[in-house]
Amino acid sequence: MAFRDVLNIEVAAGNGGDGSMSFHRAKYMEKGGPDGGHGGKGGDIILRAIEGVESLERLVGRRKFKAENGAYGEGRLRQGSDGLDVYIEVPVGTTAFDEDSGKVIADLVKVGQEKVIARGGPGGRGNSTFTSSTRQAPRFAELGVPGQKRRVRLELRLIADVGLVGYPNAGKSSLLAATSRANPMIADYPFTTLSPILGVVTRDNQDERFTMADIPGIIEGASEGKGLGLEFLRHISRTRLLVYVLDVTRDPVGELRALQAELTAYDPTLLENVALVALNKVELVEADLATMVEDELATLGLPVLKVSAKEGLGLDELRETIFQMMPDRELWAQRNALEIEPNIVVEAPLTVVFREDPPARGVGIVTTGQNERVWEVHGGGFEERIVRFSRYLEDASEYLGGVFKRQGLYNALKRAGAREGDTVEIGPHRFEYFDEEEGRS
Repeated sequence: MAFRDVLNIEVAAGNGGDGSMSFHRAKYMEKGGPDGGHGGKGGDIILRAIEGVESLERLVGRRKFKAENGAYGEGRLRQGSDGLDVYIEVPVGTTAFDEDSGKVIADLVKVGQEKVIARGGPGGRGNSTFTSSTRQAPRFAELGVPGQKRRVRLELRLIADVGLVGYPNAGKSSLLAATSRANPMIADYPFTTLSPILGVVTRDNQDERFTMADIPGIIEGASEGKGLGLEFLRHISRTRLLVYVLDVTRDPVGELRALQAELTAYDPTLLENVALVALNKVELVEADLATMVEDELATLGLPVLKVSAKEGLGLDELRETIFQMMPDRELWAQRNALEIEPNIVVEAPLTVVFREDPPARGVGIVTTGQNERVWEVHGGGFEERIVRFSRYLEDASEYLGGVFKRQGLYNALKRAGAREGDTVEIGPHRFEYFDEEEGRS
C-alpha cells in the first residue's frame, strides 16, 4: 500500500427534517388541535482516530462524505428520526484543516478520539409548538436547517516521540533498526526511505519506552518543496526530541547547519525542540578524527554521541541519553497544543442599511420606484429565521413580527430613520414597515 499523508475531501452533514403542519383528526371531532411533530436532526460528519493504520491511503477513492438527513415530523406529535452520523476513520496523528479558512478543525492525537467536522442541521418544529392564547390553530411549521458543508484537507503527522533527521544515506534506517524493533528496508544509496517508519525502543525493564520515527532524507530546498522533504517535514512537528543523524565521513558541521536551516524555513519553532546529534559511521574513520569532529559539532550547542549503527557502537549510550533528555509528554503536549476552531455558530451583529438608489453593480437592493425607501437588514439571525418559515410565510407573519419585535429589530429600524410605509428587506423577502406608535395615534 502506498504511503499517503495528505488528502482533500468534501463533507456534507445531514439537513434537519421539516416540522409537520398537521391537525388532529378523529371520529366525532371535526376540528382537532394542532399536532404536528418536530423534524429530526441531520447527521454529523465525525473524524475518529484509530490505531493500526499508518496512511490515509485507505480513504482514496472516496472523496465525498454525506450524512443522512433528519426525517420529517408527522402528525399526532410524532417526531422525525435523527439522521445517522457518518464516521471517517483516520490514523492517529491526523490534523484536519478547513480548506477555505485554513483553520484547524480537528487534531486527533489519541486512539478513539473523535471530532465533529461538519454539524448536522437541527430539525424544524411542528405547528403544535406555536399555539398561544391568541393563536390556537397555527397553520405553519418550521423548516429544518441545512447541514454544514466543508472542503477539508487531512494531513497525517506521525505520532512519534523521537524523530531521526538527516540527509539521504546518513544511516537513519540502519540506526532505527539497530536501536528498535523496526525492520526498515536498508540499502547503500540515497533516498532509500520513501515513507516514515516507526520503531519502538525499550529500556531493560520494558516499563519505559519511546517510539522513534525515521523521517525520509531531507535535501537542500526541502522547505521550498524540493525533493521528498516538504512531504515529510510535517512529521517532525509531532516529535518531542530530534536526533540529527550525521555521517562522519562527509561534512557533519555543514550538514547540521543546513538541516537546521531547512527546519527553520519550514517551522521556526522546530529548533525549540530538545535535540542531540548522533555522529554515525565512526567505524569508517580513525578515532582521533571522530573525536575532532565531535568537538567541532559540540560548539554548536547540542550533545554529540559517536555511534555506529553497523557495528552497534555507542547505541546503549544513545538510548539512555534519549530516555534522560525526553521532555515530559503532558507538558510537551500543552506547549504544542493546536488551537482548534470550535463548532459554534456565532450570529452576526444586527446592521440596518438604507438604500435610496440601486447599486451600480453587484448584489444589493434594487428599488422599483423613485419614491420607494428600502431598508436592508443583515445579521442578528433574522435572515436564517425567515428562511425557516419561507414555505408558510404569510401564515407565520404574525408570529415572526412578534419575534422581530422582541429581538429589537423594529427599534433598530426606527432609530435608523425608518418611516411608516417603508420597505424592509430581509434576505429574499420584503415587508412593509409599520410603526405601532404611529398606528395608535
